[in-house]
Amino acid sequence: MKTTARYTFCILHFTFLLLVGCNRGDHCRVPIGEANFTLQPNNAAYRGLNNVGGYEYFYGGHRGIVVVRTFLDEFVAYERTCPLDTNTQLFVSDTIGAAVLECPKCLSRFSTYSDGMPLDGSATSCCLYQYSTHYDGTNLTVY
Repeated sequence: MKTTARYTFCILHFTFLLLVGCNRGDHCRVPIGEANFTLQPNNAAYRGLNNVGGYEYFYGGHRGIVVVRTFLDEFVAYERTCPLDTNTQLFVSDTIGAAVLECPKCLSRFSTYSDGMPLDGSATSCCLYQYSTHYDGTNLTVY
C-alpha cells in the first residue's frame, strides 16, 4: 500500500511540474527573425557604438535589433520585440540610456547589462532574446 501511494505521489508531482514548466515556456516565447550582419563599430557611421554604453538600432530579427557596447571589447544584441506583447517594439529608455530597454505599451523594462532580464516593476518575468555576437577587435558580427 505504501509503495502505491508513493508511486501515485511521484506521478502527480511530475505531472504538476511538467504542466507548470510548459505554461511558463509558452508564455516566454518571443518570435525572432534573421540576424546575420557584420559592421565596424568604431567607424564614424556607427557613432552610437563608438563609446561604452552607446547603442544603435538595426534592421533584422522580428521587430529589429539593438546592439549595445557594454565594454571596450564587448557587445550585446537583443531582439526588440516585447516578450509580453509581441506586436510592440522596445526602445532604449530616454531617462536611463542604453542600459535599459523599455516597452512603451506594457512599460516593462529590461537590463542590457544582465542578459536582458526584466527589472523590478516589469509586467513580465521573461528575458529578452539575445543574439550571438563576435568581436575581433575590428569587425562585430551579429548572428
